[in-house]
Amino acid sequence: MKQEKRRIKPWVRWAAAFLALAFAFTFGAQSWITVKISAEESNAAKTYLAQQTDYVNASQLERLRTKLQTLTRPDGLEDYYRLAETHIAAEEYGEALECVQRCLELYEPEYGTTLQAELLLKEGCLLTILNRADEAEEAMEQVVRLAPGLADAYLVLAQLHAGSGDTQALAADLESYLELQPVAADMRLLLAQLYLAQGQSGEALQHAVWLQANGGAQNADVAGLFAGLGLAKLQREDTAGALEFFETALSLDDTVDSLCYYAGLCCLLLERYDEAVDYYSRSIQQQSTLQMSHYGRGAAELMRDEPDMEQAAEDLAFAAGYDGADADPVISAQAEDLLDTITE
Repeated sequence: MKQEKRRIKPWVRWAAAFLALAFAFTFGAQSWITVKISAEESNAAKTYLAQQTDYVNASQLERLRTKLQTLTRPDGLEDYYRLAETHIAAEEYGEALECVQRCLELYEPEYGTTLQAELLLKEGCLLTILNRADEAEEAMEQVVRLAPGLADAYLVLAQLHAGSGDTQALAADLESYLELQPVAADMRLLLAQLYLAQGQSGEALQHAVWLQANGGAQNADVAGLFAGLGLAKLQREDTAGALEFFETALSLDDTVDSLCYYAGLCCLLLERYDEAVDYYSRSIQQQSTLQMSHYGRGAAELMRDEPDMEQAAEDLAFAAGYDGADADPVISAQAEDLLDTITE
């Protein structure tokens, strides 16, 4: 057996290196990173208006009564403010904007900056909903200058910057929001995903660690963050660091697609063959990355001190003949070559 192993290993040593190259073909296909902030649905703006409008939950009769009363004498700021709220409740955003802008015209400095900031924030939300983004951003910038502690303003700005694709401004908006609302796990998750998508792994890791320690987000989402961090490490050829992140991800949710495969790849590259076989087996049980997992398990099996040649041959044959939608002809050919080598 020892002579046979000495004969086999030089022929299969290249398998780990080939799998590392194959990793480059599959890296771009992963979808662990998702960055969404309702740029089209105007959720941040609509949510703020709904929460701050008394008439949203009023009955239709109450809304009508208020509207009729106000329409008979809309000459003061308070009248236009109440009328704006009835329009917001009825989702008549154009009419509501006219009323809010009339309020701003009637505003006097002695009323205080709090009211001014609130009016500008409502104006910015309405402009956002009406797809007048440049005007909305100008209004929101005035809000944060007047009231830098108004957290909702940063969310609306984030929505606007997400819509325009300005990811640097979006990240800054979310950082400002989290300074005021540090336990907002959904926004922290979004910011971490954004940093990861931009290649800012250090910043993403800080938020991922916070989420892991404090909860508030789905384990699968946080696992996806650590998986993405692991892929970034693997791209930089820090295999040990990548494995650490993959193992953290697996401790949070071991069902995330392809995680076990990548943990197996790291173990193979680190010459931890027994662990590699175990991870690839888990990946196969999950029906995940099947061709690559069978190929990897076959290669890792051959590298063990006591290889199961029959199992290795079965895995390589599976990879060579795999015809799934994600089949890679390069992997098929390499598996066929390696299979021919060990069965000569």
